[in-house]
Amino acid sequence: MRWLLVAVCMGVFVLPVYAADPIAENVAKLGFTDKAQLLKIGEEVFNTDGENTCLQCHGKGGTGGTQAGAADLRHPKTWRVYQALGGDEAFNANKDKFRQDMETVLHDLIRNGAPQWNLKFPTAHKEIKLDWSKVSIPDKADKYNQMMKGITSEPMEKKVKEVGEQLKKEGGKQLTPAQIRDLAAVCDFEYVKTLDDGSENGGVFK
Repeated sequence: MRWLLVAVCMGVFVLPVYAADPIAENVAKLGFTDKAQLLKIGEEVFNTDGENTCLQCHGKGGTGGTQAGAADLRHPKTWRVYQALGGDEAFNANKDKFRQDMETVLHDLIRNGAPQWNLKFPTAHKEIKLDWSKVSIPDKADKYNQMMKGITSEPMEKKVKEVGEQLKKEGGKQLTPAQIRDLAAVCDFEYVKTLDDGSENGGVFK
C-alpha cells in the first residue's frame, strides 16, 4: 500500500491510498457519478443477447449460463479474483482495500477481455498482489480463461457503441470509443455487484 502524507493545521496524518483504478477514474472525470444511471447502463450492457455475451456465458441474474466454468456472479467469494487476492482472511482484514482491488482487476478484465488482461494487467498493476496458487477452481488455476471476453465480443461491442450513441442523443457530449468502453466496463460491474445474493458465498458487495 502506498501512503499519502497530508498536512492539516499543526498535525501530519498518514492516510492510505489504494491501488489506482484508471478505468473508474476516467469515468468519474467524464462526470458519470450518478449510481442510478450507471446501474441502468450496466443492466442494459450485461443483458445483451448474442454469442459470448455476459448474459449468455453467465446467465440471467448471474447464474445458469452456457459457458462451462463461468463464475456464478451471485457468489463473489467463489470468484478467481477473490481467492487470488487472499480470500476471506484478506477480505476481513481490510474490506475497503479488498473491494477496491477487486474492482480494479475486474474493470480491466471486463473492458479488455482475458487474453489482454492476462498479458498486460499483472505487469501494469504490480501493486495488486495476486497469488494464483490460492485459487481452488479446477479450471486452469493461473490467470483467466481465454473465453472470458468481457465487452470485446462482437455483440457486446455493438451494444457499447449503441450506448455511446444514445448518450449523445440524450444531450451528452460525444465520447471517444475508449471512453465509452471505460464507461461500459464500470457500469457493467456496477450491475454485477447487485447480483451478490448475500449468502455464505456472497456478502462481498452487500
